[in-house]
Amino acid sequence: MQIIGNQKRKIYTLYITLVMKHALSLVISSNRWLWSALVLLSLLVAHPTNAQEQSKIKVLVVGSNDPYHNAMVKAAQPFFKGLAEQNNFDVDFTRDAAAITEENLARYQVFIQLHLAPFDLTEPQQFAIQQFMSKGKGWIGVHAAGLTGTRFLKPGETYWQWFEQLMGQVIYSPHPPLQQGTVVVEDRNHPVTRNLPATFSIRDEWYEFDKSPRPNVHVLATADESTYKPAKPMGDHPIIWTNPDYDRALYIGIGHDSTTCANADFAILIRDAIKWSASEIENKAQHNLDESLGQPVTVLANQVAYSTEAPKGAIVRSHKPLPENMTFNLIGALTLKPVYSGKLQKAEQVTDWQPGIWYSRIDFSDFNTPGYYKLQVEADGKPYASYAFTIGEKALSKIALPAIANFFYHQRASSPEEAGADKHIVLYGSTKTVDLSGGWADASGDVSKYFSHLAYTNFMSPQQIPMVDWSMINTVDRIPELLDQTGSKEALTTEALYGADYIMRSLSPEGYFYMTVFTYFDKDPNARRVVGLLADSKTTADYQCAYREGGGMAVAALARISRWHRDGAFTSQQYLDAAERAFAHLQKFSTRYADDGKDNVIDDYCALMAATELWIATGKTAYQTEARKRAGNLSKRLSPKGYFIANDTNRPFWHAADAGLPVIALARYLDVETNAADRNKALATIKKALDYNLSVTHEVTNPFGYPRQSFLYKGKVQNGFFIPHENESGWWWQGEDARLGSLAAAMLVGGRLVYPDKGPLGVKPELATYASNLVSWVLGSNPYNICMMYGYGKNNVPYMAAMYGHGSGRGGISNGISGKDGKGDGSGIDFKMEDNGNEWRWSEQWIPHSGWFLAAVTAMSSK
Repeated sequence: MQIIGNQKRKIYTLYITLVMKHALSLVISSNRWLWSALVLLSLLVAHPTNAQEQSKIKVLVVGSNDPYHNAMVKAAQPFFKGLAEQNNFDVDFTRDAAAITEENLARYQVFIQLHLAPFDLTEPQQFAIQQFMSKGKGWIGVHAAGLTGTRFLKPGETYWQWFEQLMGQVIYSPHPPLQQGTVVVEDRNHPVTRNLPATFSIRDEWYEFDKSPRPNVHVLATADESTYKPAKPMGDHPIIWTNPDYDRALYIGIGHDSTTCANADFAILIRDAIKWSASEIENKAQHNLDESLGQPVTVLANQVAYSTEAPKGAIVRSHKPLPENMTFNLIGALTLKPVYSGKLQKAEQVTDWQPGIWYSRIDFSDFNTPGYYKLQVEADGKPYASYAFTIGEKALSKIALPAIANFFYHQRASSPEEAGADKHIVLYGSTKTVDLSGGWADASGDVSKYFSHLAYTNFMSPQQIPMVDWSMINTVDRIPELLDQTGSKEALTTEALYGADYIMRSLSPEGYFYMTVFTYFDKDPNARRVVGLLADSKTTADYQCAYREGGGMAVAALARISRWHRDGAFTSQQYLDAAERAFAHLQKFSTRYADDGKDNVIDDYCALMAATELWIATGKTAYQTEARKRAGNLSKRLSPKGYFIANDTNRPFWHAADAGLPVIALARYLDVETNAADRNKALATIKKALDYNLSVTHEVTNPFGYPRQSFLYKGKVQNGFFIPHENESGWWWQGEDARLGSLAAAMLVGGRLVYPDKGPLGVKPELATYASNLVSWVLGSNPYNICMMYGYGKNNVPYMAAMYGHGSGRGGISNGISGKDGKGDGSGIDFKMEDNGNEWRWSEQWIPHSGWFLAAVTAMSSK
């Protein structure tokens, strides 16, 4: 849910101020005992100076199982345990390389590769390390981690060329025998080495390489070859260095002997290496964005994954038009070798967006070899590459399904504050309390809970918690085998039941659903109320849901989940009984609860979904009749051009979240409808709606394939990329990633009914490309090179904090890109990392975005 710009900024600023004051008081009180403890700790103890440093640094150490390094790795376990205890580190130590996955590494700030040679890692493990480092996190390679070169490869193994590049383009050569020698600290100012003496002695093997890495790295310390006998003197012999091409990459060449773990200087080195590797880079997100878009050429690709069964495209952004048929290459992200080439399409400009910027489309749909890749072009003799991504069978689904399930689990309104207060929450305007515990916090900046909001606008109400729950149920029903493969079936099933239980608690004794649990952005959880919302967050007692205000989708979710015959906090029969009771109530009172007292297009598609799910669950004629009526209403609302009419006159239906829901509701209806006449009418409606979406999207230059729409602006129907900022709400505008997800799902679900095809995704090529473009836009193939799936891809929006431990969650989808600030008709294009408190318009995670992205991924994975 979004609050009016300036008001939300003031509320958010006040909240942050309160949080900072509270945090400061905790720091002051904790320092009373902390200071005493510091006096007693040894040389290795950290000296925190602020709250950021006092939070524990999470470190993963993966040690080698190579017998040759066994003694040191065994000694390292108590060594790291001591460092952790003395320095406020949280260290996980293992010798199981299976811990090296993208998902697991995301939990840590620092990864230490302890004697674990690059050739002992699988390709997924190698890629996981690359992705971990690409996000600015810390990598420390110790000794045998630097064994570069092809000499160690087994037949059929692929060489990890990227790692050689990380090491400064050097190749390991045989080392001399174990012997005492001297390390000379070269950079006495670097955080890693500034606490070391000018020289220190250590017993080691003194790894040698084919040449000095100095031209490609920043040297911190060298080996004094005069203090031991080299195998092949290097002359300039760096032994500790960082690679400036990576934010936090450190190689430490010493560390072979088990006695190293008892060396005080080595302990200081590792301690400070961890601290530096974990240190945040100021304004990193903005820096990444500026750096990528500041280049003459930027390759804008999906930063997560392309599925082999789907179209695959990207965009080359340039400051001058690139030649048509210019070559692009697909290169291995691990090997750095080209595996495929193609030609750029004609350069185009979207002048309404960014004058002076050109876009050339890339298509590599016919490349289907699973692996890890980048796209690269060469302009004026310089290569420009995209960020790395995965290609594989249902690759995106295999990443997104568990990620989204995990996101919603952490989005639960289940903190002690919420759980306690919501068991006896007060109804606005009375002293009566109800139990509305459960549900999901609405957004990373708003921990209220909504069935819907914007009710006063009549035509903009989004479907929130009930739609999210229905989407989860739909996914479990449609692709159970894939959920099993990804290990996320039980998680998503449990989450859907959890959502259904909240819907059950939200059903009043009278038969209506409570619409909103509102926090007033007050830290006191007991300030929460059940309310209706007007503009400027004014609250009322009009909290009863109409069909359009979450009631219809709530009935649909309960009816559908009842067919699982699986109980949550309620039984499956109770789910169905509640759905029927709520439907009967809505049939009588929905228009009374609607602000304008009559049905519109949102009521029609939400009531259609409710009636359809009850028809499927019960087989009762009453629900069949109502479903046919509502499907007929949608057909009647279709304009000659193909967009739906929202009201009874001339307002086009456009929606920032649920634009695809009319088609999806009709498609679900057709899962049960067998009457030929009714089927044909619904199919014709779907076909015309899909044709319209293709037509309006491609009526102008649109290299990204961004979905355009028709809307009423100042009394006139016009078409545009983004929703108009001047609308019935008076203020509401933000990124539209939920709209993209719903339309991608609609194109595939509806397309398989009216445009079936044996090609990609089971629909005609235009529809498959349309849907794939929308998913790729969300994942980074957009004009700002920003991946809106938080924690995935290279560039993400800034973290947003919220009350009760909530905030931006890994795997959740952020708002996205919008029309230009100040443009009432939504023209232009806009995205900002910071905007004086208004950056939420682009960066906030709102649960409909993730709910609809789940629907899109499910549609891409279904048959």
